This record gives sequence, C-alpha cells and structure tokens, in this order.
Amino acid sequence: MSPNLEFENGWSAGYSLRGKLRACVSFVGFMTLLAAGLAAQTTPPPAPAQTPVVAYGSGVQTPLQFTGETAPANQVLLSMGVATFYDDNVLQTNLNRQSDEALSFTSQLAAYRQTDRLKVDFEYTPFFVLYRQVDQLDRLNHNANLNAVLQLSSHVNVRLQDAFTYQNGLYQSLSGQQILSGLGAPTALNESLNPYAIRTLANTVRLDLTYAKSGRTSFGFTSGFDRRQFGNQQIPGESLYNSWGVDGGLQYQYRATEHTTVGLFAVHQDSTFRGGQVFGQNLRFQSDSIFFSVSSRLSATVTATVFGGPQDVRIMGQTSGTAGTSAQVEPAGGGSITWEVQKTALELSAQRIVTDGGGFYTLVKNTNLDFGVRRRLVGQWQGSVHIDAARANTSLFQLASGTTDALIGVCGFYRPLGNAATLHATYETVHQLSKGVLLFPSFDRNRITIGVDYRFRSIPLGR
Repeated sequence: MSPNLEFENGWSAGYSLRGKLRACVSFVGFMTLLAAGLAAQTTPPPAPAQTPVVAYGSGVQTPLQFTGETAPANQVLLSMGVATFYDDNVLQTNLNRQSDEALSFTSQLAAYRQTDRLKVDFEYTPFFVLYRQVDQLDRLNHNANLNAVLQLSSHVNVRLQDAFTYQNGLYQSLSGQQILSGLGAPTALNESLNPYAIRTLANTVRLDLTYAKSGRTSFGFTSGFDRRQFGNQQIPGESLYNSWGVDGGLQYQYRATEHTTVGLFAVHQDSTFRGGQVFGQNLRFQSDSIFFSVSSRLSATVTATVFGGPQDVRIMGQTSGTAGTSAQVEPAGGGSITWEVQKTALELSAQRIVTDGGGFYTLVKNTNLDFGVRRRLVGQWQGSVHIDAARANTSLFQLASGTTDALIGVCGFYRPLGNAATLHATYETVHQLSKGVLLFPSFDRNRITIGVDYRFRSIPLGR
C-alpha cells in the first residue's frame, strides 16, 4: 500500500507546471466522481460518543468534544476541501528563508462501523499542495488511521491500531487533525520535534489482547511496531536518523470504584537507529519500563489520569567518538486532565519520558506539555487553540550534549455554511531551537490558511 517513496534518490527536479496541473485535475476529478455516488444517500442518526476510563498504556486517545456532541457511527463519509495559505518559511530554515503562497486540495474518506462484536473506525486523508514557487513540495500526501476492536468472547477482545503518514514538509492544520484528549502510548513516535522540510514516512501499529477476568479486573498483552524513514537530506554534514522498533508488554487493570481505575503496565522496547552521524550510524536501544497509573472520572465532565515509574535504558552498537554510552535508569511520569461541557472542551497533559528524537537524535529525555481547547463562540462560530511545547535533551550519552526546544501553536475559527460546508481560518506558528552537538538550523515559521470544506451525504452501513 506504500506509495513510491523515492527515498534513495532524494528530491526529483520537480513537476512541470503541466504535470502539476494534471495531478491536481486527476485528484479532484477522482474525488468528485466518488462523491457523485454518495450524494443520493441519507444519513442515519449518529451514535453517542463514549469516553471510557482506561489505565495509562492503552494508547487510546479520543477527540476533544463538547458535552452531548456525538461521534459518527455505521456510515461512510466523504468530504472535500480547498484552501489557500501563505507560509513565511517553507523550507523551515532561518538561514535561507523562502516565503510562498499555495493552494491545497484535501479530501477525507471515513468509515465507521459498530456491531455487538465489532467496532471499526477508519479515516484516510489525501491532500495535494500546489506552491507558486517552491515546486519540490508539490506532491500528493497521505494520512490514514485505523482503530478496530473485535470482541472474541464475553471476556476477550482484540484491538488493532494503525497510524500511517507519508508527506512532504510540515502541515499540522491542513490535514484536518483533531485535538485529541488523553495520553498516547509510551512507545509512540515523537511528534513534538520537526525536522527540516523533507519527505517523511511514519507508521505505528499496535495490537492489544485483553482478558476481562471479571467486571473489575482485566489483564492485557500489548505489542507494537513503529517505523520512521526520511527522504534525501539537504544539509551537508548532517543526517537524520531513520528508526525501526518493536515493543511488547503486559498490563493489569483494576476498577477500584465505579469511576476510578488503577493500572500496572510493564513494557519492553527494542529500537534501532540508522543514518545519523553525531551519535553513531547504527545504534540499538533496549528499554524496560514499569508504569503505575490511576485514571478517574472526577465528575460528569472531568476525567484525569496520572502515571509514573522507572525506565531502564541500555545502549548497544558503536557510538561516535563524541558520544560515549551511558546506560541508566530514568524516572518517567506525567498526567492529563480533560474537561468537556456544553460550550467549552479542553485538555491539558504533561509528561517526561525517554522516547525517540524525532529524527534529529536517537533516544532523548523528552519533556512535553500539551494544551488544547475548543469553544463555542457567537452565533455558529467555533474557535480552537492547540499548543504543544517540548524539550528534548541527549544526556543519555556521556560526552554528547544536545538540546532542542520546540513550540507549535495553532489557532482556528470555524463556521458552517449551510448544512454541509464549513469555512475555516487558521494561524499556525512553529518555533524550534537546537543547541549543542548538532548543526541543524533553528527556525521560526508562520502560516495563515483560509479554506472551505464540504461534506457529502453519507452511506449508511446498517445497525
């Protein structure tokens, strides 16, 4: 299913104008023909959203919603959108800033199916960006997410999660990303650091098997795979790290009260990093972690989770002369809180954990703070703010010292136009500063986007 990535050959010379227009027309034409088959269908009533209280380590994150807001179920949805934006630093470097204007053509195919034994949520979002000047970023990009839960028996269920991304450059707000509440899996890829504009493939797969011994006690086995690979890198003397990793763990959950669940999660992770130079070109890391957590629904509108525990990290492979190994036990911990009422929904989470370095580094000590809020404004307007701040440092190595501070902020306003269309205007800012052993340029980037999305009628999938 992967597209032709051309990772070994780097950037091509760029499409001709005729080629870019042909790609745009083909993309829009295909989505229009697909939409024509949906226009005559009707929409069934949506199912109510569910936000179960689960212990840390499950990796389950839910969209931030208002009280009473419902999630789609048992239907196929298709939406399309067009937007124009101005970007003041397309290539993400302050040394040679290039600003440009562009058009984006976005679509989303989503399928939601729920029965007594099966629940499947699938979303696929391709989008094409057409710049006025920087033609090496004129490519078709892909985002896909799958979340499926199968009830094998009254006591056993299996969950499959798969997140796939293939894109050129950095587009947080163009691909329709929602604000998610709750903490992700401790083995998830680091999304806080942003390498310079380049082709990136990222894929994270997770398979969980859960046995509910009783109404209060459950045991689980988790396994996962993650991969991140970069295209040709354009800064002489510096290379990003491609990564490949697997993990497996055991989880215990106990529902202490009607609204509170405690958990114990033990996980082993094995990761390999190749391609970089500063820390060594081929390094392998193994870590064993134990996390204790408490998750509670404090009220009808407030849910909270806290977790903590040690991580034992071991470094293998040949390090460079400037980066000696330093195997050690690191403390990890954090928490999140979600508040969802009729006119306001917000989430706040913070955590410190050893994770991958987003391509800049191998493993890092990563401290992250995430804040998101949605608010109903005057009339039919809605607004949202999402801020992600992170600091990553390389002190796991004895001789190498590197730190990257990253800040991403997105502010958006949305208004429905009729029953199917939505007007949106967003401002996004990214600031990243690296110090120490790396020569990667720091950058500041701002983008303003205005667009319209249109949702076609859905195909009902039955009950």
